[in-house]
Amino acid sequence: MRSKAVIFTLGLATFLALCLHQIELPGLNYDEAFDVVPAMQLLLGQPTEPLRGSGIHIAGRIFPLMVMDYKGTVHTYLAIPFFLLLGINVFSLRLSTVTLASLALLATYFLAEELYDEKAAAIAFLLLAVNPSFIFWSRQGVLWTSVMTLLSVGSLLFLLRWRREKHPAYLCLGAFLLGLGLSAKLLFLWFPLALAVTWLILGRPLPHLDRIQVAAAALSFLVGASPLLVYNLQTWGTVKVLTSNLTTSYYGVNNLAFLSNLKLRLSQFRALLTGRNFWYLGGGFGNDLYPFLFLLIAGGSLLLAVKAREGWRRVAFPLLMMALMVVESCATVSDLWPEHYLILLPLPQLAIAGGLSLILRQLGGAKHRFVPMGSYGGKLALGAAVLIIALLIGGDLRVDWRYHRALDYCGGLQAHSDAIYRLAEYLDKQRITSPLAMDWGIKTSVQFLTLGRVNPVELFGYESPTEVDVAFEERLAPFLESPGSLFIFHSKGTTAFQGRREALERMAKSRGKELHTERIFYGRSGEPVFELMKVE
Repeated sequence: MRSKAVIFTLGLATFLALCLHQIELPGLNYDEAFDVVPAMQLLLGQPTEPLRGSGIHIAGRIFPLMVMDYKGTVHTYLAIPFFLLLGINVFSLRLSTVTLASLALLATYFLAEELYDEKAAAIAFLLLAVNPSFIFWSRQGVLWTSVMTLLSVGSLLFLLRWRREKHPAYLCLGAFLLGLGLSAKLLFLWFPLALAVTWLILGRPLPHLDRIQVAAAALSFLVGASPLLVYNLQTWGTVKVLTSNLTTSYYGVNNLAFLSNLKLRLSQFRALLTGRNFWYLGGGFGNDLYPFLFLLIAGGSLLLAVKAREGWRRVAFPLLMMALMVVESCATVSDLWPEHYLILLPLPQLAIAGGLSLILRQLGGAKHRFVPMGSYGGKLALGAAVLIIALLIGGDLRVDWRYHRALDYCGGLQAHSDAIYRLAEYLDKQRITSPLAMDWGIKTSVQFLTLGRVNPVELFGYESPTEVDVAFEERLAPFLESPGSLFIFHSKGTTAFQGRREALERMAKSRGKELHTERIFYGRSGEPVFELMKVE
């Protein structure tokens, strides 16, 4: 128990130190704020803006069920206690996601202990605690729906406990978390599908289930998935998105180009291991030994387990789960974004921990039939394992430190720039309550940072990220005639939805006017990010 307490203290202290350092950087991202603006509006008594008008009506208020057709409000409501205790601000928002990640970290220990042993649990726990992907995705966890990690690890832990102890409560808890994961984000579907196929491939028997237990588990799953289900009963929104993006996604991904998509996804899996996913923090740093050591341990332990006919299913389990989810990820309704692979954590760390545990157990025995190295072999294996763990943890800590240094210099880049804080402060102080947002990445961040006192109006049009829609001129024409209209653009090079500035300039010119820059807002490193403009 004392050694476990030391491991918990060391791992959690390191994780929290790395997560909470300069926690307000990078700048508040649009999608990060998008999830929690409804929570802010509910607490401040402001009207919510439910997606497709869908929600639960209670006491004259509308409680939204989804923030996007494929993303739910799980973290919307989980953030409310933090806002009540610490105020509605970036610190309390990000503390909520770090808290959930800390719970996922602890759950990873118990999951590894259930799958393997205490040594593997300690290794997986410490590896995850310093992992750059886990740390920097957790800091902005609302944006990446990092609650999925807690729900996937928690559901698997309960299901394994149910398999061992056969208590129906564990089955119901596991089923509920699986359903809640779907409500958090539709992408979570990768996890239960991979889990079911993995279980079938590995040929593991399940405890006997009577009708009452099946019904209770199904009901628990439906309760967890109820926000998604009710939303679709009201709007069919998720179904519409799925059917309209079957072959080609909104961002132009060809879902039928499996091999090219798989190639990209494999490169993103490598980036998940190295930590090279965070260019917007000011660099592209990585622990390049990680993929090699991962493959070495995974391949070596699986080969050793198959030869010894001992524990091969436990070693194969996280590897097969990852392989199946990588295949599933080759189709999307949006884009093939690397942050989707947050759902894979902590499977790489479990694979390394379980593999090292098995290798130490096999090579440490004097009667081992394949590598008869006796106690000397055990000492050699232990030394090699300690060296590998040190290289992985040391390399990750170096990456974490380099990202924090870069972040301190630049404050975040493009859609993550800390310039959003200066923009929101200026608009609030000048009492500019309804500026016109001419690009994605402005509205919700400003709403949240000003507590709803400034509510930008989005006029750029979501129909296409690359082309101006046919109704653009009709929407903008009245504002060109109003001398008080203020337009917010991203500076050139940081624009998300292209062509809007040029279209507005042509409209103004045709009326004998021109766009004039009132003020530019810069990032910490000096790059222009936002431009406040008016027509003269």
